[in-house]
Amino acid sequence: MKRAALPLGLALLALYAIVPLGCGSSQPAQPQGPAIGVVDAQVVVESCPDQKTMNAKAAHATIQKLVEKCSTVPNGTAHFSTTLMPGGRIMLASPSGNPDDGVVPTCVLSNQLTHRVYLKQPCKFDVKLEERKVEAQAAAE
Repeated sequence: MKRAALPLGLALLALYAIVPLGCGSSQPAQPQGPAIGVVDAQVVVESCPDQKTMNAKAAHATIQKLVEKCSTVPNGTAHFSTTLMPGGRIMLASPSGNPDDGVVPTCVLSNQLTHRVYLKQPCKFDVKLEERKVEAQAAAE
């Protein structure tokens, strides 16, 4: 019986070596999830008399906190002005600074418009938001 098993095993080995096991590519396609929005923020100090003495990290963190809830932006981009006022209030306006002109995304307005940066004079920042789509990876099953 043992002698019959050896030729059968060699025949099966030869069969698997010669005949491909699957069709198509050797790597299975990765399942893709839905596209999700990621919002990139660009912040530039426009005018700030206290720039040399203010806590720049705290000011940057304040602006980032304003836009962190934004996962979508209407029409894909937004451009507005943010002014940190002495006393902790934040004012939002159009890029030109006119509060009656321009559009600020709702995701920014849903935040408390206050900050903890010590300032003697207002500091104005130019904020640009741009939404881009990223393919989400589907969960492995």
